[in-house]
Amino acid sequence: MPATAEQIRQLCDEWLAAVMQPGGAIAIGGASERFRLRVNGVHFHEVDFDALCAGIVGLTKVVLLRGLGTVVDFDHQLLWSWCAEVLLCREAGVFQPEQGELRKLLATAIHCALAGSRNPNVRPSDWHRENLIAQIQSVHVQELAGNSMLTLAYLAFPLLEGLVKLKCAAFVDMSGKVLADFEVPKRGGEPGRTRAYGPERPRDRQCNSIRDLLLLYRARVAGDAAGQCLDEIFVRIEQLEETPGPDALADWRNSSLHGSRTYPTIAGTVFGCALLVAADGIAGRYEEMRQAVVANIARRQQMPGRFGDSFYPPW
Repeated sequence: MPATAEQIRQLCDEWLAAVMQPGGAIAIGGASERFRLRVNGVHFHEVDFDALCAGIVGLTKVVLLRGLGTVVDFDHQLLWSWCAEVLLCREAGVFQPEQGELRKLLATAIHCALAGSRNPNVRPSDWHRENLIAQIQSVHVQELAGNSMLTLAYLAFPLLEGLVKLKCAAFVDMSGKVLADFEVPKRGGEPGRTRAYGPERPRDRQCNSIRDLLLLYRARVAGDAAGQCLDEIFVRIEQLEETPGPDALADWRNSSLHGSRTYPTIAGTVFGCALLVAADGIAGRYEEMRQAVVANIARRQQMPGRFGDSFYPPW
């Protein structure tokens, strides 16, 4: 029987509880690894939409540890690769033909996230072959794969910004030009202090702030499921950063170039938010899409070789 949203949430929460040690230290080992989703029979191509969203939220929270250090796991690679298959399939309708550049950015970010993935189920006798394959690759390909999370950290912010603008098309265009009036709270949390954007406002007719775009999306556009999932991630960020989630993401965007946070944490968190935004609105069609994607993967696996639009499984 496919895993439920509640089971996925519980496993991720139990993993987080297991790694947190007295005094704030982190210990990843046998006590925590028994809560990994794949170990507990979670297969993302089998679960429903609510469970998929629970996986995105849970595994995004898993990369948000005290000290903002983390390790990306096979669970993340399985989730991200399945999300790619769903969000980039024709049936999803996430992107229109004129949005091909943003679609390509999502595909490239997924490939980047999966560049270093290796099948954990490979037999020891096959490791020599796997290592030889890696060694004959260009040194540049090897370096890109070895630094894939650094690259993803740089790609994830424009991806999230582009997806939010796409969803908020009634308010801003893809260049950030404001098309309709809206307000967002100013930083600091003081009641009544807002920043007003509008097409007739000389100083505020352009919006490219990831913070303000996220606040606009959450308040005026996001569906209930996507909004609540983002709130969970924002709460987790605020617990660690002591600043509201959207504010922290904006700070990360400015500080990531200077290495003040670990790149896997930045990459995994921002990418998780982007996946939730991209998935917003497909709940009613998800089961039909899921079945079509599974059938397409089965057909593809009968063919020799692998194509660039093949994501799941990631290895």
